[in-house]
Amino acid sequence: MATEKQIAANRKNAARSTGPRTTSGKARSKMNALRHGLAAALGNQGEGTMSDTGLDLEALSERIARIEAERGKLTFEIETQLWEGNRKGVDDLVRQLDALERYAKRSASALRKK
Repeated sequence: MATEKQIAANRKNAARSTGPRTTSGKARSKMNALRHGLAAALGNQGEGTMSDTGLDLEALSERIARIEAERGKLTFEIETQLWEGNRKGVDDLVRQLDALERYAKRSASALRKK
Protein backbone atom coordinates (compact mmCIF):
# COMPACT_ATOMS: atom_id res chain seq x y z
CA MET A 1 0.00 0.00 0.00
CA ALA A 2 1.27 3.45 -0.91
CA THR A 3 2.17 5.95 1.77
CA GLU A 4 0.70 9.46 1.91
CA LYS A 5 4.01 10.84 0.67
CA GLN A 6 3.96 8.50 -2.38
CA ILE A 7 0.34 9.40 -3.14
CA ALA A 8 1.15 13.10 -3.00
CA ALA A 9 4.18 12.60 -5.29
CA ASN A 10 2.05 10.60 -7.76
CA ARG A 11 -0.58 13.34 -7.86
CA LYS A 12 2.07 15.99 -8.42
CA ASN A 13 3.64 14.00 -11.28
CA ALA A 14 0.24 13.27 -12.83
CA ALA A 15 -0.59 16.97 -12.90
CA ARG A 16 2.46 17.56 -15.10
CA SER A 17 1.70 14.64 -17.47
CA THR A 18 -0.55 16.33 -19.99
CA GLY A 19 0.81 14.72 -23.14
CA PRO A 20 2.41 16.40 -26.12
CA ARG A 21 1.55 20.05 -26.71
CA THR A 22 3.43 20.93 -29.87
CA THR A 23 2.43 19.86 -33.36
CA SER A 24 5.65 17.92 -33.85
CA GLY A 25 5.23 16.22 -30.47
CA LYS A 26 1.69 15.18 -31.32
CA ALA A 27 2.82 13.83 -34.69
CA ARG A 28 5.61 11.87 -33.04
CA SER A 29 3.38 10.43 -30.32
CA LYS A 30 0.80 9.39 -32.92
CA MET A 31 3.32 6.77 -34.07
CA ASN A 32 3.83 5.24 -30.60
CA ALA A 33 1.34 2.41 -31.10
CA LEU A 34 2.53 1.58 -34.61
CA ARG A 35 3.75 -2.00 -34.54
CA HIS A 36 4.51 -2.51 -38.19
CA GLY A 37 4.65 -0.55 -41.40
CA LEU A 38 1.43 -2.10 -42.68
CA ALA A 39 -0.65 0.31 -40.63
CA ALA A 40 1.35 3.33 -41.70
CA ALA A 41 -0.28 5.87 -43.94
CA LEU A 42 0.66 5.25 -47.51
CA GLY A 43 2.67 8.02 -49.15
CA ASN A 44 1.28 10.12 -52.01
CA GLN A 45 -2.34 9.52 -51.07
CA GLY A 46 -3.58 12.16 -53.47
CA GLU A 47 -1.81 10.72 -56.52
CA GLY A 48 -3.60 7.35 -56.69
CA THR A 49 -6.33 6.28 -59.05
CA MET A 50 -9.70 7.11 -57.55
CA SER A 51 -12.53 4.82 -58.57
CA ASP A 52 -16.22 5.67 -58.88
CA THR A 53 -16.67 4.58 -55.27
CA GLY A 54 -14.11 7.13 -54.06
CA LEU A 55 -11.49 4.52 -53.11
CA ASP A 56 -7.85 5.03 -53.97
CA LEU A 57 -7.34 1.79 -55.88
CA GLU A 58 -3.58 2.16 -56.20
CA ALA A 59 -3.14 2.65 -52.46
CA LEU A 60 -5.53 -0.21 -51.77
CA SER A 61 -3.63 -2.60 -54.03
CA GLU A 62 -0.33 -1.54 -52.41
CA ARG A 63 -1.73 -2.24 -48.96
CA ILE A 64 -3.07 -5.65 -49.98
CA ALA A 65 0.27 -6.53 -51.57
CA ARG A 66 2.12 -5.56 -48.39
CA ILE A 67 -0.26 -7.64 -46.25
CA GLU A 68 0.15 -10.66 -48.53
CA ALA A 69 3.95 -10.30 -48.60
CA GLU A 70 4.08 -10.18 -44.80
CA ARG A 71 1.70 -13.15 -44.56
CA GLY A 72 3.98 -15.13 -46.88
CA LYS A 73 7.08 -14.28 -44.83
CA LEU A 74 5.41 -15.31 -41.58
CA THR A 75 4.08 -18.55 -43.06
CA PHE A 76 7.51 -19.45 -44.43
CA GLU A 77 9.13 -18.69 -41.05
CA ILE A 78 6.53 -20.84 -39.24
CA GLU A 79 7.25 -23.73 -41.62
CA THR A 80 10.99 -23.31 -41.07
CA GLN A 81 10.62 -23.27 -37.29
CA LEU A 82 8.40 -26.37 -37.36
CA TRP A 83 10.90 -28.16 -39.59
CA GLU A 84 13.68 -27.32 -37.12
CA GLY A 85 11.53 -28.42 -34.17
CA ASN A 86 11.51 -25.00 -32.48
CA ARG A 87 8.02 -24.90 -30.95
CA LYS A 88 8.65 -21.79 -28.83
CA GLY A 89 9.48 -19.69 -31.87
CA VAL A 90 6.35 -20.94 -33.64
CA ASP A 91 4.02 -19.65 -30.90
CA ASP A 92 5.26 -16.09 -31.31
CA LEU A 93 5.05 -16.27 -35.10
CA VAL A 94 1.51 -17.64 -34.98
CA ARG A 95 0.52 -14.72 -32.74
CA GLN A 96 2.03 -12.31 -35.27
CA LEU A 97 0.16 -14.03 -38.10
CA ASP A 98 -3.07 -13.82 -36.11
CA ALA A 99 -2.51 -10.10 -35.51
CA LEU A 100 -1.90 -9.63 -39.25
CA GLU A 101 -5.16 -11.45 -40.03
CA ARG A 102 -7.07 -9.17 -37.61
CA TYR A 103 -5.47 -6.12 -39.24
CA ALA A 104 -6.48 -7.33 -42.72
CA LYS A 105 -10.07 -7.89 -41.56
CA ARG A 106 -10.25 -4.44 -39.94
CA SER A 107 -8.88 -2.86 -43.13
CA ALA A 108 -11.46 -4.65 -45.26
CA SER A 109 -14.21 -3.63 -42.87
CA ALA A 110 -13.11 0.01 -42.94
CA LEU A 111 -13.12 -0.05 -46.73
CA ARG A 112 -16.67 -1.39 -46.81
CA LYS A 113 -17.82 1.50 -44.61
CA LYS A 114 -16.43 4.12 -47.01
